[in-house]
Amino acid sequence: MTDQVLEIKRAGGVARVKLLSGDTLKIPSALYLQRRLRPGQAVDPEDYRRFIRENGYAPALEIAVKYLTLRDRSEKEIVSRLRRSCYDEGTIARVMEKLAGHDLISDTRFAENWALQRGKRYGKNRIARELRQKGIDDATARAALDALPEEDEMRSALALAWKLARRPQTEQRKIIDALLRRGYSFSVARQAADRALNGQD
Repeated sequence: MTDQVLEIKRAGGVARVKLLSGDTLKIPSALYLQRRLRPGQAVDPEDYRRFIRENGYAPALEIAVKYLTLRDRSEKEIVSRLRRSCYDEGTIARVMEKLAGHDLISDTRFAENWALQRGKRYGKNRIARELRQKGIDDATARAALDALPEEDEMRSALALAWKLARRPQTEQRKIIDALLRRGYSFSVARQAADRALNGQD
């Protein structure tokens, strides 16, 4: 059924086309540039959506690959990025299959790398929360955190505790609270605070 374009707004890599019927076409920018619309133009919404489904794979894959060049990503992050650009679920599934087939994505590898990097500044509790937010399942996150040496976590907690202990009139409770906010367990936080206040390395 033919409709009519009322208004076009482009932002965030998406063209939002408001139609006379009240319907809205959400078009990835790369595809909109291939088939532009203008106010007052007649358009068949279903035909345009079919055009998006049939031609979305290549630009969606390009977005995903560029997104991965910035840093390693979890599968959820890539899917969310493509959804924000308004690619359909079928296209997203094809892109994810392609990335997995070329070993460009791996939640296990992502979790291991994330835990290793974040472990230099934060405790395991915080890292676990971050991994959950990024769509990593509990078993994968736990395996990545278990691979972190306990002495490394204590070393990073102690470095922060030492920094806080240098401040005038710093109490044990304040150091422990700061460490807890960084995601360290109470046991690690208390040990680090005691060692820092007692001048132990």
